[in-house]
Amino acid sequence: MNRRLALALAAALLPLPSFAADPNYPSRPIRLVVGFPPGGGADGIARLLADHMSQTLKQPVVVENKPGANTTLAPAFVATAPADGYTLLLGPDSVLGTDKLLFASTVKYDESNFTPINRVASTFFVLAANKDLGIRRFSDVVAKSSQQPLFLASPGGPYLQIILSEVRRQSSAKLDEVLYRGGAQGALAVMSGESALTLMGPGALLPLVRDGKLVAVATTNDRVSSLAPGVPTLADDGVTGFKLNFWYGIMGPAGLPDDVVRKIFDASSAAAADPAVKQKLALLGYEAVPAASPEAFRASALQDGATLKSRAQAAGIKPQ
Repeated sequence: MNRRLALALAAALLPLPSFAADPNYPSRPIRLVVGFPPGGGADGIARLLADHMSQTLKQPVVVENKPGANTTLAPAFVATAPADGYTLLLGPDSVLGTDKLLFASTVKYDESNFTPINRVASTFFVLAANKDLGIRRFSDVVAKSSQQPLFLASPGGPYLQIILSEVRRQSSAKLDEVLYRGGAQGALAVMSGESALTLMGPGALLPLVRDGKLVAVATTNDRVSSLAPGVPTLADDGVTGFKLNFWYGIMGPAGLPDDVVRKIFDASSAAAADPAVKQKLALLGYEAVPAASPEAFRASALQDGATLKSRAQAAGIKPQ
C-alpha cells in the first residue's frame, strides 16, 4: 500500500468533527422547531416544554412552526443545522423510522442525521364506536363484522395502516377503512352513523366519549392508561401482544456535544416532571414519559424507529 493511500484510509477512519462545546451554553435563544402548524397537539407539547425550559436554562426557548411536506420540512431543517444546541427538533418517532421509507424521493435525512436527546410525551390510539351499535369491546367488533364488514372512519396515515393491517392479521375482524380529510370529520361520521368506528388519539376522542357521543372500545396501548381509565387494550381482547404507541422527543443535529445534550436532557426532564406540565399534557391526550438518560433514550429511540419501519414494510405501506 502506498503512502498516499495509507494516509487517505487513516483520515477516513478518524471520527467526524463535532462542534466544540460552549462552556456558557446556552448564551442566546434556542429554537425548538416543530413540523406541525400552531394549535395542534405537537405544537401544544412544544410550547409547554419551551416555557418551562426557558426558566431552567435562563434563555428563551422559542417554538418555530415549520409545517409542510408531510411534516418532513422541520426535521430536514434541523438535520442540516449547526450542531451547537441552538436549533432543536420536537419530532415524532417517525423521524427516526418511517419518514425516509415513506418519502424516499424527497426526504434526505435518516436516523444518522440526528442526536436523540429525550422522549417527552407519549400516547396511543383509541378505537371508538357509534354509541347506538351495541359495541362495547373489540370482541363485539369481531362479532358484528362477521355479519357484514364495518366501516372505519380514518384520517389516514401510516400508523393507522399499521394498526389495521395487524388487527386484520391477528383477528377475524372485517374492517373497511374510509378516508376522511381529518379527525374531526371522521368523528362526525361515526356520531352520525355514516361509519361504525374510528381510530384516533385520545386527545381528540376521549372528550366525545366523556360526553356520551362515542363509546371507547379499546386502546393500542400496552396497558390500561390513566388517560382512558377502564378502557381495555386490544391485547386484552384477543389481539395478542399488540401495542402501538407513538412519542414526541427532542432531537438535535448529529454531533451535539455531550454536555450540551445533558443540559437539554435535564431541562426537558424537569419540564416533563412538573405536575402542571403533566396535567396540561394529559388534557392534550399525552403522558409525560422522560427517559432515564440521554443514552437510554438514544438506544430506545433508534430501536423504536427500526421497529416502526419494519411494521410499515410488513403492512405493505408504499412510498409516496
